Amino acid sequence: MMKETTPVRIRIRRFITDRYAYRAKPDFLPELVAFAVVLVVVSWPVFLLAEAFAGTLK
Repeated sequence: MMKETTPVRIRIRRFITDRYAYRAKPDFLPELVAFAVVLVVVSWPVFLLAEAFAGTLK
């Protein structure tokens, strides 16, 4: 029997990424949810800052 030269973690990572990249019908919902979460996290401080400035002008 031949000895495996590729570590297990690399084989698992390659299996997951190849399975995700080469499937017939890609599912964009997880990517859309992740993008929405990033947008909320990035824009939330901007809204808080705008609200704070609006409160000081009154």
